[in-house]
Amino acid sequence: MSSPFLTLNPRPSQRPVAVTTTAAVAPQRVLIVNTNGGGHANIGFWLAKTLAAQGHSVTINVVGSQDDAKMQKPPFSYFSELTSAGVTTCWANPEELATKAAGQSFDVVVDNNGKDLDTVGPVADFAVSAGAKQFLFVSSAGMYVPTDTPPHLEGDAVKESAGHAKVEAMLKTKPFAMSSFRPQYFTGYGNNKDCEEWFFDRLVRGRPVPIPGSGDQLSVVAHAEDVATMMAAAVGCDAAAGQIFNAVTNRAVTLNGMVKICAAAAGVEPNIVNYDPDTLPEGVAVKKAFPFRPIHFYSHPKNALELLDWKPTHTLETDMKERFAFYQQSGRGGKDMAFEMDDAILASAKRY
Repeated sequence: MSSPFLTLNPRPSQRPVAVTTTAAVAPQRVLIVNTNGGGHANIGFWLAKTLAAQGHSVTINVVGSQDDAKMQKPPFSYFSELTSAGVTTCWANPEELATKAAGQSFDVVVDNNGKDLDTVGPVADFAVSAGAKQFLFVSSAGMYVPTDTPPHLEGDAVKESAGHAKVEAMLKTKPFAMSSFRPQYFTGYGNNKDCEEWFFDRLVRGRPVPIPGSGDQLSVVAHAEDVATMMAAAVGCDAAAGQIFNAVTNRAVTLNGMVKICAAAAGVEPNIVNYDPDTLPEGVAVKKAFPFRPIHFYSHPKNALELLDWKPTHTLETDMKERFAFYQQSGRGGKDMAFEMDDAILASAKRY
């Protein structure tokens, strides 16, 4: 492959992770266009790691600038693991690819950045010009229409007005084989978005953990490596063409169950307080007070299990033990924290 259009020299990680998967297809030239923030950034990190371990030639392009302060945080601060594995790292915005990567060719292009036509369109156009035969899009399970009969399966109704849905429809018109992956919540090494930390913050301080509703609502928390191995299984796979995949693990967890698993990892007994979200005090919204949706938000990876011969290797219990160890090492558990929103909920919201 020709030289990268912009090279990164990241700070080394202290916690290398080995990937031991093997490729079932001939080595492919893969470009991953990766978001520069949010939890999704970790999917691209793990996908690059996984594909490189399988023998593919991988370039990961981070949107934005290498001078962004975000680059000093995981997973970007762990990118030396990728360069050590032979992954090319670079930066360019989607609309700059046609110029900065002119003349480079790729067999597979992955968009793990865009949410709408304006951001994914330039990447899709570049993929065509670069000769890509396959395009993988990281979409979102958040566009499913809520259902009283979970889990969501890939053929279930979606909000047609959602940007991700419009992107999926556009990609089907392009001259390459497209596949779309719809993740939900995820965790794992390299994660930079609070999820389990919200629970640990309260548990280690002996505080009540306020959970909206009964706490029986089902959700899914997958390890980013499992999402990555699912996507890697689609590379060069004819059965993946035109398909939608729920990029989740195959086990759900209740909201109260998430508290209990995090508590077990921390070695403490949880004090769960279930409250009626319709009785929140003025100025307090569930969206800001709790990191999960307070409804059933549960999809199942039916297509990946059946079409890709994929299965997850992680369990939430083991993942939370690893994440709590990282939480302790970070020193976050000993920092002063204010819980005004929790206190307002506990003081005035009706108990469920």
